[in-house]
Amino acid sequence: MSASDVRERAILDAEFGASALSPPATWYIGLSTTTPGDDGSGFTEPAGGSYARVAKTNNATNFPAATTTSGVSEKKNGTAITFPNPTATWGLITHVGFFSASTGGTPLHWFALTNPIQVNSGNTPVEFAINALAISAD
Repeated sequence: MSASDVRERAILDAEFGASALSPPATWYIGLSTTTPGDDGSGFTEPAGGSYARVAKTNNATNFPAATTTSGVSEKKNGTAITFPNPTATWGLITHVGFFSASTGGTPLHWFALTNPIQVNSGNTPVEFAINALAISAD
């Protein structure tokens, strides 16, 4: 997992210096056909074809407690994340990002998919089953 430079600074300031860090009340999950840069730029979402970010309330049901195994801590999705049915080709999806807004901005966190997904018009919706997205830190 990567975090944008802005988010990394906010996390460090919260941990060392006791600055407040307010997590979003809702995460908006987006898909990208390109690799984002450290500053979060370059996250290229599909345009049109019924594409929209998926909203998930930031709570313990949607994002249960993190676990640590062999020194790697992970946070997994506790509910399925289902995108709209594509009505146009979205391209090869290589990354998933977590945003604080339904449109615009840069992702606060993102990671590469182990198996990229080719999304064509008329495909079944892109869906990440429970525990399919593992956000890790080691």
